Parts: sequence; structure tokens; C-alpha cells
Amino acid sequence: MVANGSVDLAGADPALRRNAIAHRLPLQAGSPGASDNLVLDCTDTERLGLRGPGTMDWLAAEGLAAPEAVNTAVALPCGTGVLRLGQQEMLLMAPPGASGERLRELRRAWRESALPSKGYDAYRDEGWAWFVVSGSAAPALMRRISMADLRPESLKAGQVAQTRALHLDVVVARLDRFGAVSYDIFFDIASAAFALDVLTETAEGLDAGFRLVRLAA
Repeated sequence: MVANGSVDLAGADPALRRNAIAHRLPLQAGSPGASDNLVLDCTDTERLGLRGPGTMDWLAAEGLAAPEAVNTAVALPCGTGVLRLGQQEMLLMAPPGASGERLRELRRAWRESALPSKGYDAYRDEGWAWFVVSGSAAPALMRRISMADLRPESLKAGQVAQTRALHLDVVVARLDRFGAVSYDIFFDIASAAFALDVLTETAEGLDAGFRLVRLAA
């Protein structure tokens, strides 16, 4: 079904949304700690990407705070992360490991909004994989998977880089989860298996005790 120039996948077969690499990673029991060096597969966590005219109007109508500048991020009081990727392009994410109910509420509110222009669904939940690299050795791992300067003193908390890593085009956000330096990485979901291979080999080469896991909602 096509609406407002975009394909409506709301009624898509749930099997099409299955995380193709989830079976390769053990579940993380409980919330990670600041001392844990982890690569977390958060692809199954709820998120909502919007872009195009009206996106910022809809956020304002919902009373949602948005970053003032492109390539910055904020965390709302409810824990929802908000990344601003363009003048009219946003990504909203549930906290890793959360149920995602707040994001589902926001998605319903967006679909039911009567605003004449409210942006378009960018299908970031369908099209992007999501990993979080966290821990004291996270900057060292990021140095090995990207030529961009992603050191903590260069990419500060609340900043976003649209760059290259894992031999892919990626979005990297510093949100410092779990009490540690951490990087949220988003990229084409079709490359998830390849990216996991690169992350696994690179993490093993660091000998920093990285564990590759997935978070249960």
C-alpha cells in the first residue's frame, strides 16, 4: 500500500522483521555495567526514523525535545534517544533492553496525527542494523574499525558522525550508556552479518575481553 508517496509496511509479515544474526549471539543477562567491554546487537530494539517536511512540526506537536543542531543527539526524560540527522530528519530509539512501548506509542501517535505535513517514515527499524560498542576499550575498538576520529575528546557525548566504519556507510552516536563511553552504530541491515564478522575479528584482536551479545527487551 502506498500513502503520501511512501510504502506502508505497517501490515508486513512479522517474519520479514526478524533479526537475521540474532541466533549468532548469546543473550546478555541483566543490564551491562561500566566495566564491561561489550558489542551489543540492539537491532531488535524499537526505533522510529522520520524525514521530510513536517518532521520537526510533528515533534513539536508531541512536546518532544529535539537537538537544535544537525549531527547531535539528546536523551529524553523517558529514556528515548533522539538523533538529528538532517534539518528534517530524525531517529528516535528506545533504550537498549527496554520494552519499546514508548516508541510504539510515538509511532501510533505519528500515524494518527492530523497534521497536514508530519514527515515520512524512513523505515529505520526495517532498514538499519543497530550495534552499541560500550566499555573502557570502546574507543580502541572504534579506532580499529574506522579511519574517522571517533576518540572521546573528538566525538563528544551528544554528538553524531555520519561517516565510514566497518567498511560501510554508518551513523555513529555518542550516548555513553551503562555508565561507560559507548557508541551507537547504525548501518544497512543487509550488511549485518558482514559487520558482525568484522567486529568479532577486531574485538578478538584487541584482547580486551570484549563480549558480543544481544539484549533482550
